[in-house]
Amino acid sequence: MKVKKIAALAIGAAMIGATMGFASAQPTVPNIPKSFFVNPNGTPNVKIVVGSNAAAMDVASAADIAVALGSLLYTEKEVQAQGDYVKITATYAPATEAMWTIYAYNYTTITEDHNITNITSWATSYDQLPGDYWYNGAAFTANYTTWKENFNVPTTLKGKDKSGEYTFDWHITISHPSLMSTNPSNWNQTAPPKSADIAVAPGQFHILVDYVLYNYSVTTTETVTLGEPEWGTTTETENVTNYYIGDKEEMEAAGGNGSIIFQGIGAGDTFTVFGQEYHVLSVGNNTFTAGHVAGDQWYQVGQPQAIPGTNWVVNVLDISITDQRALITVKNTETGAETDQIILNQNEPVYIISTSSGLEATTTFNGQADLILKLEDTFVGIDGHLIANIYAEYNIQSLGPVFHPVSGWNATVSTSDGYITNISLVNAKELEGNPLDIFGTYNLMYKYVQKSYDEYYNPASGEFVKAPSGKSFIVAYAYICLKDKEGKVVEKEIKVGDQIPGTDFVVSEIAANVTQIELKPVTQPITVMDFEVNMENPGANLILVGGPVANKITKYLVEQNISKINWYNSTGDIEYIPNALGGKDVVIVAGANRTDTRMAAEALMKYIAELVKE
Repeated sequence: MKVKKIAALAIGAAMIGATMGFASAQPTVPNIPKSFFVNPNGTPNVKIVVGSNAAAMDVASAADIAVALGSLLYTEKEVQAQGDYVKITATYAPATEAMWTIYAYNYTTITEDHNITNITSWATSYDQLPGDYWYNGAAFTANYTTWKENFNVPTTLKGKDKSGEYTFDWHITISHPSLMSTNPSNWNQTAPPKSADIAVAPGQFHILVDYVLYNYSVTTTETVTLGEPEWGTTTETENVTNYYIGDKEEMEAAGGNGSIIFQGIGAGDTFTVFGQEYHVLSVGNNTFTAGHVAGDQWYQVGQPQAIPGTNWVVNVLDISITDQRALITVKNTETGAETDQIILNQNEPVYIISTSSGLEATTTFNGQADLILKLEDTFVGIDGHLIANIYAEYNIQSLGPVFHPVSGWNATVSTSDGYITNISLVNAKELEGNPLDIFGTYNLMYKYVQKSYDEYYNPASGEFVKAPSGKSFIVAYAYICLKDKEGKVVEKEIKVGDQIPGTDFVVSEIAANVTQIELKPVTQPITVMDFEVNMENPGANLILVGGPVANKITKYLVEQNISKINWYNSTGDIEYIPNALGGKDVVIVAGANRTDTRMAAEALMKYIAELVKE
């Protein structure tokens, strides 16, 4: 296992196909032309309008949109340039990581594995292929059942889970896969099927995630050549020691020695299992108590707001900036249960527990809770509203010795001295396919190959035996392959004087037409308040941030039936209205509350980022 540091700069969203996290749906952005945002000369063709009743988060959304808009403010022109180097690219088809021959009927397996020195018969059709040429782990002498009992597929997927600065590999073993013929009536499990899916029974797809890390060294002997060919050379050997961080499996495979630098996952750590994030509160005997992390968000007094990904709604009733306190209630929208008033003190967690009589709030953790809330900060927004920043975790529970991080998989926990040392995962349901997907990284594939020949060599007589008229002798192979899902792209830089790989040509000059980018800095305000807009002559296209409650221009468009969206119930939408005001186009970015508006703003930012590529 190669353990890698996780960069502090996030590069994309994430993990295992981003299919196992808790993500909110992004609003659909209508087809807004690039000309709405920017003039042909690269200057802005739009103003961003913030409502005079807007919340602080609306102002932040408007600022983010303005930043995104800046990426469009430029012009391009072609100029000639002399280059220092060129970059060439080679694209390779997906590589085969491993291939196992599971059945082989040919001259070698007949004479060596089966010790037949006088070949008196050789198969001339698929139906004549023998059933004892399957691989048993040492020779091609087994039947299908014996092969299946002995066959396993090992592989490793790098950096699939993480904790803090470390990432961890998945050590995978697929045990005893079956072949499921696509034409079962024509397969009696003698010769390999011509076409088949690979099936893995429940509990036979095993993943080990080892959280104990070692700082280990590997010493190898390397040969060094000294001197010049013209005067003679000598060779010397020297021991070279390299140092690595990895788990026990990798250290032993490399023949290394080292000491533990990371004991495992302990209380207070956050880590992922199958892409699900858990914040560990305590570690027991092959169990741990943890919750899903919802993170923190801003809550304004009098504006109930849902915790993302949950049925919980927090309503802040009052805030004390001086004492760093917040008075709140919490409601479960699925059951309708609601707490009494709760006082949150800064950095002191409160646990919400469902009981037979309703919801109970306590400052004592008893091993299980539906929700944890912690006040991190209070402050006054730029519009004068009191705001509380509240951190949340949900579904706090004790997990193990066996739990289910995602549907269809069972996870077994191993602990030692207060740390989670490893987690083993197995499939709870049968997996089947050809190819069989290995978590978006590899394809596990079955393949049958048959070849025909006019004659074969008989070692007993030392002669070649001709095939009967109208027939051919056949050899047959069956394989299971582990193959990359995607190909590889290799880049190489070539400078003047370099030889072009694979040719006799040498680069004598590098010249090219390049596109020169001229940035267009903003010299006039593009973010304005709603009362500053002349609706009869706005002077530019408008992006209205906020619904009719927060933004007077949006309210006017709703009252005039120009806007067609029910903003009072919107979970976050973007509406494009051509020729809406004074001959100018309008885009409304809003939702029923500031969080929904924020989500819509993020969707528009991503849309603008895609326009940059045009």
